[in-house]
Amino acid sequence: MALATVAVILALVVLGMFLLNIATRECQSNRDCSDSAYCGTDYECHGYPQQAIRSSGASLLTPAFIFGGSIIIAAYIFKNGNQSK
Repeated sequence: MALATVAVILALVVLGMFLLNIATRECQSNRDCSDSAYCGTDYECHGYPQQAIRSSGASLLTPAFIFGGSIIIAAYIFKNGNQSK
């Protein structure tokens, strides 16, 4: 009986903490924020940055060819076996 009572009380405390966490959130989605803000993963509205950060423009074409070629070579070796006997 005592164990069941402790389990119920513990479950109510966890449920209360969960509901309190949901109730204290500033936003749930971007619709809850103004037009110049977004809803972050911390459930608060954050303003958009003034300037977008751009990548260095590095091309991934060369690594893609290297990766694709290595897959083709590995498939050929796997299919035909090791030719250096």
